[in-house]
Amino acid sequence: MKTNNQAKPKASEVHYWLYSTGNFANNIIFMMVGTYITYFYTNILGISPAMAGLVFMVARLVDAFTDPLMGIIVDKTNTKIGKYRPWIIAGAPFLGIMFVLLFTAPNFSMTGKVVYAFITYIIYSLAWTIVQIPQLALPAILTNDIAKRTRIQAIFQAFGSIASLVVSAWALPILDKLGGQDNASAWFKFTVIFGAVSAVIFILSAMSVKNVDVYDPAAKNAKTEKKGFSLKETFSVITKNKALLCVLIAYGTDMFAFQISNSLRMYFFNNMGGRTDLITYIGYASTFVGFALVAFIQPFVKKTGKRAGIIGIEALAILVTLPMLVTGLKGAYAISAVMFTYIAITFTWTINNMLSRSAVLDSANYAQMTLGINGTALVNSTFTFVNKCCQAFSMFFSGIILSATGYNKDAVEQTPGCLKAILLLCTVGPIIAYVFSIAAMYFYPLTRKGEVEMQEKLDKMSFVNLEDDLIL
Repeated sequence: MKTNNQAKPKASEVHYWLYSTGNFANNIIFMMVGTYITYFYTNILGISPAMAGLVFMVARLVDAFTDPLMGIIVDKTNTKIGKYRPWIIAGAPFLGIMFVLLFTAPNFSMTGKVVYAFITYIIYSLAWTIVQIPQLALPAILTNDIAKRTRIQAIFQAFGSIASLVVSAWALPILDKLGGQDNASAWFKFTVIFGAVSAVIFILSAMSVKNVDVYDPAAKNAKTEKKGFSLKETFSVITKNKALLCVLIAYGTDMFAFQISNSLRMYFFNNMGGRTDLITYIGYASTFVGFALVAFIQPFVKKTGKRAGIIGIEALAILVTLPMLVTGLKGAYAISAVMFTYIAITFTWTINNMLSRSAVLDSANYAQMTLGINGTALVNSTFTFVNKCCQAFSMFFSGIILSATGYNKDAVEQTPGCLKAILLLCTVGPIIAYVFSIAAMYFYPLTRKGEVEMQEKLDKMSFVNLEDDLIL
């Protein structure tokens, strides 16, 4: 077999930053949906919280098929414009359009509105899959340095934190300027503006790594000479990957807790004297933390490793949730305690998010070392699926609880039972989730020493001729 010994292009610091701008677009859409879609469905579209929850759950059944399928497709992609970029560039406009339709309230009958919600949410979820899976897998070609990957994720999340600021701090004021928070036209205008901006940023972000994500002619030759893996063998990068299972459980439980808190944030602050203005400060804190961690996260990971890092951060998250819980149970919310908890959780969540996303890439390497199969995009598809499942489960669970405790969107003040349910969902629920996260990472097979050993093995391996291998 004729080999190609030409060195493949390496990513620079500029690539890390330009690629990461794509997370601004990603988080604008993801955070808007995670934070406001339940409120939009119940208060603008007019469907019940329970029905809204059912919409989210049904969409996840579809994702169970489409997400891994997309991962396999991306792993097998090798085009003239690269492996990951074609999907991001083609999918971005589609995602922007579905984002607008998701926050559109047509003048249909109640049955028509429910059907509309089902269709638009499921198609939106498919569009997000097309863009998100290659976007998350792309850092695998930027570096094989395990600690540096975490820094790339820090930069990635820093840009995402700007989007979180826009959503948490500016979305409601912008909606007010456009016509009001309960005005369907205002939501439509908002999503048209930010859907278009997000689509453009996605495309520019993908184009920025055009010199790194390139067509590999040697890979095509290798593919024709090598027997492919069976479907069962391909999926073993998921089913036999202990590292991935531990990360998904740890991240999933944490994400579940975070999404519950997000989806109920509007309800919580509305019923705390109408202080929705406080959400703005949470957004500012998220942005500050995101950029501050760019400088500190890499040395932190080099010192602790991802296993110990996530366990320690989740333990801290339990402690900082207690002030909000204790004051709430006493029946007199202390604004200082509530804001302390929300801002502190922003800190712990941001770190855990960075470590978990990087650990997913590590788990793809772990599968290569233990199974001899590279399935970077397929492994990342599980992360995308868990992300969406946690968002859906949290909103479904929240919707069921709100309905069961008598939530009434037209009431000036909710019942004591409903208010207590919101408090417990925002505090006790996350604490339980953090405990599960700690337990999962206890069994994570890669200590810091294991990470170093795996990186040394990866540095010695040459995957130049394989189309679907990591560029190290």
